[in-house]
Amino acid sequence: MSKAEQDSFLSLARPLLRKYLPTYRGTLVLGIVFGIIAAAASGCGLPVIVQSVVPVVFGTEPAPAWLVSLAEEYFSGWDIPTVTMWGAALFIPLLMFVRGMSTYLNSYLLNRVGLGILTDLRTDLFARLQWLSFSFHDRHSRGKLMTTVIQFTQNVQLHMTQVLNDIVVQPLTLCAALGYLVYTAITNEDAAVLLGNLLISSLCIPLVRFVGKRMVKKMRRVMSGMHSITADVEESLAAQREVRAFNLQDKREKLLYAHIEEYNKAIIRIESWKASVAPAIEVVSALALAYSLYRGCGVGLKLEQFTAIATAFYLCYDPIKRLGAVMNYCQVMVSLIQGINEVLHAEDETPEPAEPKHLPQPVAGAVEFRNVTFAYNEEKTVLKNISVQVPAGQSVALVGPSGSGKTTFINMICRFYDPLQGQVLIDGVDVRELSREERTHTIGLVSQFAALFRDTIGENIRIGHPGATDEEVRRAGELACVSEFADQKEGGYDMMLSEGGGGLSGGQRQRVSIARAILKDAPILILDEATSALDMKSEAVIQKALEDMASNRTTFIIAHRFSTIRAANRILVFHEGEIVADGTHAQLYETCALYRSLYDEQVRSANENGKETA
Repeated sequence: MSKAEQDSFLSLARPLLRKYLPTYRGTLVLGIVFGIIAAAASGCGLPVIVQSVVPVVFGTEPAPAWLVSLAEEYFSGWDIPTVTMWGAALFIPLLMFVRGMSTYLNSYLLNRVGLGILTDLRTDLFARLQWLSFSFHDRHSRGKLMTTVIQFTQNVQLHMTQVLNDIVVQPLTLCAALGYLVYTAITNEDAAVLLGNLLISSLCIPLVRFVGKRMVKKMRRVMSGMHSITADVEESLAAQREVRAFNLQDKREKLLYAHIEEYNKAIIRIESWKASVAPAIEVVSALALAYSLYRGCGVGLKLEQFTAIATAFYLCYDPIKRLGAVMNYCQVMVSLIQGINEVLHAEDETPEPAEPKHLPQPVAGAVEFRNVTFAYNEEKTVLKNISVQVPAGQSVALVGPSGSGKTTFINMICRFYDPLQGQVLIDGVDVRELSREERTHTIGLVSQFAALFRDTIGENIRIGHPGATDEEVRRAGELACVSEFADQKEGGYDMMLSEGGGGLSGGQRQRVSIARAILKDAPILILDEATSALDMKSEAVIQKALEDMASNRTTFIIAHRFSTIRAANRILVFHEGEIVADGTHAQLYETCALYRSLYDEQVRSANENGKETA
């Protein structure tokens, strides 16, 4: 790595390590200690065994005096040469045991550290995504975010574990092996063998750096390919009805196949570059070994001396090769951490106030828009200088063509987005100055698409009021007609739902969502096409329950069916981001051409279908 590359990696990795490593400091230190033992056993132990033990076992060198003394003291009745031979031979499995156990414990402990960091990092990423603004989610596909949370963090953990392992063990192994070579060179006049090999082995360094740079470029393509694959799968699974209704299976399969092919090509390129490093270093190592063999024979080195030196050189080359891989891992991690940081350090466009204000108690629920203007991603303005006051306890219906700004209007109340200009106030307090907890406690929302979670029916209702009793949950379920189907299912309210409320129909899911809002009993209630998924009979029953709920709280109703807004005290007519009319049904039908045309069109359509409208 160049100085600039090192600075780039360290600047990205240092904040992550400072944040997550301290929790696992003890485990990390213990893992490093075992790594040091493994490095010493490999770099020094193996050459010493080859030079000192093998000649004793083969009888070409006499056993050390201390070993002969021990044999004579404890095995006096035995054949001493045989005992010393076996004693010397036992050093080989003993060294291998120490080396193997140290390597195992080093790998095990560092993997524990890596998995701990992975858990913390994934949790923080997921938590960050829960709080980042809707604008952030609008700009990033769910497939990309899923890849970041799952795939990127997994790869960072794998690479970081390998780096933490090799960055300790491999340099120490290299130093231990070099230490043995230096000692041999000092005690032996034939140091030219050592110097010649070191000179040749240095040729590996520019090769490793070149491969590392190429891999970073290829890794960006891999990341892009993984984003595309995840997005394809997520989109298709989320839209199974549309895929089957429009016979899109083949088209979606071909699209996924094309993205997998692009991803595979990028992976193969990376693997080919990674695989090229080891053979290249081995070729260089073989040249160095051939040179040392030639020099060794020329100067009269003994076989055991040459074998020990060759072993030490091999133990030098393997760390060089592994450290080259570490450089490549670091290069790849730069791209991965950059993707993670896009989430971790993304600007929160709806931040918590430093010193939150509190609503007057009890909360009345009056809502006011003061000159509110808003646009998504600075494109076409969706709300244009909206100013309106809704007194506490008033029921307001929002009517207008699709795309006229109705949903954006209620998004402003919930503070899913912040206005570009103006203020949204609840009981005179700007929603930007309220804490998330107080704001969400004040507003109950029933959206068109009911979001249920993998839990029981009862717990999905209890989301509205986590401390509610079973009786209160059932009471809310009865008001929302949940009991009609829950009591018919095995487990009743304790029936476990699968992802997205699987096991219930669309209308049943909507009833659970309505029961949740009933249980929450918030001062402000927002109904965004709350009964659109219900049949006429269920709608009539639930509409009565919703009207009872709305009688003593501020309510905003978005509905395309005019029958669902008949109980509203007031109607706001939206058109192209503006409120073009404000009044009761009778007033608007007389004075607002847009409202009259929308109403008449719906009556005409209902009559053609043989249905009642209002």
